[in-house]
Amino acid sequence: MKKLILILVATMMVWSAKAQKNDQEIIEELLHNTVKFYQMLRADNGLYHDFVSTHGETNRGSAANIGMGLVAQCVATEMGWTTSAEEEIVETLEAVLGYNDKGIKLERTAENCFIHFYDIETGRAIGQDWSPIDTDLMLGGVLFAKRYFNANEQIAKYADELFNMVNQSLFVGDWTKGQISLKMKTDGSPAGNWTLPYNEYMLVAWMAKNQAKRKNDPANKLWNAWYGAPENLPYATYTSRSGDIFKVPTDLKVTREFTSNFTFMFNYIFVHEFSTSKWYQEAMRQAALADRAWWHDRTDLDDMGKQPYEWGTTAGVGLRERDGKLEEGYCVDRICALEDVGTKRDRNKGMNVALSALAGYSPVLPDLVRKDLIAMYRDPRGLGKMALPAREGISDGGDYILWKYSYSDLNWRPSKVEGVDYACMLLGLAALPEMLGVEFFQEYNDFFNTEKPNYQRRK
Repeated sequence: MKKLILILVATMMVWSAKAQKNDQEIIEELLHNTVKFYQMLRADNGLYHDFVSTHGETNRGSAANIGMGLVAQCVATEMGWTTSAEEEIVETLEAVLGYNDKGIKLERTAENCFIHFYDIETGRAIGQDWSPIDTDLMLGGVLFAKRYFNANEQIAKYADELFNMVNQSLFVGDWTKGQISLKMKTDGSPAGNWTLPYNEYMLVAWMAKNQAKRKNDPANKLWNAWYGAPENLPYATYTSRSGDIFKVPTDLKVTREFTSNFTFMFNYIFVHEFSTSKWYQEAMRQAALADRAWWHDRTDLDDMGKQPYEWGTTAGVGLRERDGKLEEGYCVDRICALEDVGTKRDRNKGMNVALSALAGYSPVLPDLVRKDLIAMYRDPRGLGKMALPAREGISDGGDYILWKYSYSDLNWRPSKVEGVDYACMLLGLAALPEMLGVEFFQEYNDFFNTEKPNYQRRK
């Protein structure tokens, strides 16, 4: 009995110490644990898993997570939390290209569009999702690492080889419509299904534009007609209960529906023309305020204890409706008009709160994001807190990140965290002024600038 009491006292002291952390310590802890999360995704051979699970490893890797993982390596280096990033990045790039003695090579089409999911041990394709966006999310991280570690000739060599081998022009369809291919065939040709502006495929358009050699190439025409002239993009309008109106860029096909929030964060990480544009920054701010207003307007949740600092809606594991029942699964959540709540147009029937989305808006609303994240960290209910599994050399199992929870079932806890979707948190925390600031991303996503980077961290 005495031993049990001592254990309880020790546990209370640990939690008391955590509760007494100041705001700066909380933000730094959350960023450090986010970097640890990406270390956990990295396999010993350099490839990256699809997710970290509370139920054990899987053999599925994700091309997009390679890109996010390499950005995390740069963040960890800048924060002074690692000295081995360059060596590990070289190992990753050699695994992608097949330049190793382990028989590992990331599978790709005849025109070098990479597979989305792959076997973590070999790089062989899982399924047939030859994906332009996942290829370019990976390339984005590769080029980010090249510019950050600009003195490393091996990283630069591999990065240039990867960028030049991918035939980005094949991803562009009818430029007058803003078409970009969702999927490719193994022979390298488009599979025939297309996406339209606005969404995360702005990154593919950006890559294709910078690979195009002639002014009249379709990639240049697509960029100039749409993403380079953002006033041409369609938008959805959210009107709050208080009468505030927010205009949010969205997809041409669904102008009554909103895009999922990760589209803004992915573009901010990897598209220089997005992260430095006043127009896109204002569009991102409008999206954040619309999301926050939507959660504030959900007065039906007030009796459940919902607080003003709870908001954020994006993709990833969550509770979703299937055959009239709620079950855990992958969701691409987004807000909807108030009159559409509960209807077929409601794209978040699971009422999943994504704190990663809240965090990801820090580049445009740093003070609000900081305040609300810290409030969630200190919230006595512990909603959204997820313990990272114990992993030798990374975490002892006592490190927490902020992820997701659901107002359809406040007892539900997600079984995993997908690396690509959690990247919104990586951006949001790192971009805060007291961490690395927005300049970190604006400098190192300037991939096609041949001048040496001029980033200086704020002190």
